[in-house]
Amino acid sequence: MSNNYLFLFFYLFLVLSCNSYQKPVESQLPENLDEAYKMKYTQYLIQGKILYNTNCTHCHQNSGEGFRKLYPALIGSAALMVDMSQAACLIKYGTKATRKALNQNIAMPAQAELSNLEIAEILTYIGNSWGNQSGFISVSQVETLLVDCATY
Repeated sequence: MSNNYLFLFFYLFLVLSCNSYQKPVESQLPENLDEAYKMKYTQYLIQGKILYNTNCTHCHQNSGEGFRKLYPALIGSAALMVDMSQAACLIKYGTKATRKALNQNIAMPAQAELSNLEIAEILTYIGNSWGNQSGFISVSQVETLLVDCATY
């Protein structure tokens, strides 16, 4: 009988320790959109969040705050808000070196396996979460942005 209690205790401990709580991310959806555009925008936000959680959270965190001085925050990021082409290029091709000016002390790995659609979804999600407001990023925009990528 005591073995059952011990097992139950360890099981509950394991479940509770793996279920860490983080504040949910709020994504901005602009008002005054027609229904078809709103559905597409929402789809990009949802898919972008799934892709972000799979490919980006281990460095940039679920909260978008980055990790100390190793990985830059995405909240109010100049690379994201000012120059979306730089953000698209960073996702697709990564960096070859650290970039102290952007608080990036570890080179970012390339995500070459991501399609232009997936990059558009990630950019739409991170560009409209945590207070960022960059709007909808389409696949055709990403295709155009990736044409001019310099070697990072």
